[in-house]
Amino acid sequence: MGLEILVQTFRDGASIPEDSPKPEQGQISLRELDNLNSLLLSVAIPAYNRPAWFERALKSVVSTPLAAQQQVEIIVSDDSTSPDCKAVFEVCMTDWHGPHHYQANVPSLGMAANWNNCIRLASGKYLLILHDDDYLEPNAVSQIFKAIQQFSDYGALLFGVNVVTSKGRIKKRQHFRQRQYLSREAALKAVLYNSSFVRFPGIVLRHDVFEQVGYFDGSVGGIADIHLWVRVFNTFGVLCLPMTTANYTVHPNALTMNMFNEAVLQELVTLFDWVESQQWFDSETFEYCKANYFHQFILAGTVRYLRLGKLRQAKQVLNLFGELDIQRKRTDRKWKLIRLVLSSVL
Repeated sequence: MGLEILVQTFRDGASIPEDSPKPEQGQISLRELDNLNSLLLSVAIPAYNRPAWFERALKSVVSTPLAAQQQVEIIVSDDSTSPDCKAVFEVCMTDWHGPHHYQANVPSLGMAANWNNCIRLASGKYLLILHDDDYLEPNAVSQIFKAIQQFSDYGALLFGVNVVTSKGRIKKRQHFRQRQYLSREAALKAVLYNSSFVRFPGIVLRHDVFEQVGYFDGSVGGIADIHLWVRVFNTFGVLCLPMTTANYTVHPNALTMNMFNEAVLQELVTLFDWVESQQWFDSETFEYCKANYFHQFILAGTVRYLRLGKLRQAKQVLNLFGELDIQRKRTDRKWKLIRLVLSSVL
């Protein structure tokens, strides 16, 4: 895939070439379920002190049609320091007839370790980690089932998501118009060019993927997720699917709000240095991806703080450009323009 087509592929909602028929959509039939011999999907929720949002996330899974519930496993790994999330779990699970497991972590494990605990507890063929402030779309499980059945040879499936506010209002629809398998090289370019290419509730991984590439690496700091996506995509590529299955919530208390600082920036720089040392693609492509990734990352953080009316924090994030060695001439025009406008404002 040429770089020009690849860039178009990464843009939210862009049309991408299709190399095989579209998968069927809709409810999975009882006959199809009867033919399944193993647990298809684990949905794991790493919870932490947000019982109201946790309830929304859990209910979005519990609403799975009764006929499909035996093929879905619900896992909750609870890092909370209060019993509130456990109480929510006990109430919600009275309507659930499938396998499930709750574990309270005392002491709390921490972010990456809690994600890894979800992986260890899960027994489904595929795993979806659903953060407690995100939630599934109606009929999401049926759509994921269809994809798993049709594309079981693929280790990584990437679905569309809605980016929503804390009140559930859709701010952006991030989806694929057509199905496309991105090879190892193309997938790496995607995740290293677009800092939001993977939204956590949109990625579903076959469980044996973790046996081959490892778990989330807590030693890399706050970028354990992208670090894993790079390793997964470098091994398996990714199948992008034209189905929207989840809602990714942006709000002032989101963990991602803590990402826009010098420490995380240096962690990302270290990741890109490691990628460069692997010589997975030529220097021109690498510098192009790097320049655009960091522009999108820093500008997104700046805009988030501006929307909250926090001008001082917004300026601090924008000033992170001064800590970087990137080739600005390789940056897409839209990022150059946004950076210019924000610099004039701040």
